[in-house]
Amino acid sequence: MKPLISLVQYNGSPDYLREAVELCSGLEKLERNARVLIKPNLITWDDQFKISPFGVFTTTRLVEDLIILLKDHGCGEISIGEGSVQIKEGLGTMAAFAGLGYTSLVKKYGVKLVDFNADKSVNFKVRKGLSLHIAKEAMESDFLINFPVLKTHAQTKVSLGLKNLKGCLKTSSKKICHHASPGLEYCFTFVADCVKPALTIVDGIYALERGPLHFGNAFRKGIIIASRDVLGADMVAAKTIGYDPQDIVHLVEYAKRHGKSLDLKDYAIRGEDLEVHIKPLKWDWGWKKDNTGPSIFEKFGVTGVALPKYDETLCSGCTPLANMVNILVLSAFTGQPLPKVEILNGKKMQARPGYDKTVLIGNCIIKANKENAHIMKAIKVTGCPPDTREVIDALKEAELHIDEFAYWGYLKQQGEKYDKQEGYSWDFYK
Repeated sequence: MKPLISLVQYNGSPDYLREAVELCSGLEKLERNARVLIKPNLITWDDQFKISPFGVFTTTRLVEDLIILLKDHGCGEISIGEGSVQIKEGLGTMAAFAGLGYTSLVKKYGVKLVDFNADKSVNFKVRKGLSLHIAKEAMESDFLINFPVLKTHAQTKVSLGLKNLKGCLKTSSKKICHHASPGLEYCFTFVADCVKPALTIVDGIYALERGPLHFGNAFRKGIIIASRDVLGADMVAAKTIGYDPQDIVHLVEYAKRHGKSLDLKDYAIRGEDLEVHIKPLKWDWGWKKDNTGPSIFEKFGVTGVALPKYDETLCSGCTPLANMVNILVLSAFTGQPLPKVEILNGKKMQARPGYDKTVLIGNCIIKANKENAHIMKAIKVTGCPPDTREVIDALKEAELHIDEFAYWGYLKQQGEKYDKQEGYSWDFYK
């Protein structure tokens, strides 16, 4: 029998989630006394500059709809677990739970909130020399419901069910996934083998272009995709935003390892017509041909400074810093060539000749360039990830006359860009 995948148009009622789950027989194997764990996507949190949630976080509304459905099924032990990236001290998973209304779900339905970053872990050996530490709560659940968002990703093209399970990893293992070898899209696919999601529901109320953070653009899409087959759910979800499964490295890796088909003809899609809901979204940011900065630098004529494009080794903790540096360097441009400074991040970039100063952001890139003879003067920003203030100070030390308020203004604008736009309601996240 072909794996079942449901595709349902969402129009506001909890009935639509129920329909999506029923069409794919999602709860067919769920026993009433099972320990159910819901794994949403709550990537990070910020208490100073609000993060536009659309297409970034799993909508709290749908999570509540799912809890209601599980309660109606007779489930009594329901937990919600996540391992959010902490970009500021004290603002981890529990801050994201609170900011997105999950504490009210605890009071209303008696569910339990679990911080995977604080939970004990189980060591899972992927291959010789490579092990991943996975949150014990995720490992020990009887029925794990994987609840990602429909989004693109600047390193993996899409971030759906398989990618969402990376949040079950301990922080140290998340960083291992970003090592140059064996590679990001190889490592995280093994999490599904370990936690074995019983049901994957893709929240497509909003779809995010150039994600995974809110610096991209969200579109109101209004669909829900569900399947007991995580690969099938990801394949249909990827197709709705314009990507063939064969073009997504981690889908190919997972399918190859499990002997599964990447042809949608081998899956049974119930509900809506898939072709009607396909709207291609971009996943990547443009960069100058000489790899010295984003395309916007070319548009404004920025020269002198070099910001090589991020790669797959850039961890989630450093990703916001890379974006911050782009904005700050642009703020220093006044029409004249900027100082000959190269700014590196990630784990494998190598400094190139011809620059007076090289700013190395993070412990990993400092180590990678320890013996690099091209570096005339190194400005090292230690940390994993480094502190924002220290990055700003390093850019100033490199004689880049940046305006740090330009970045704070940018963050404020990003948090408000959907305000008063029809169809973008914070009510979905309360």
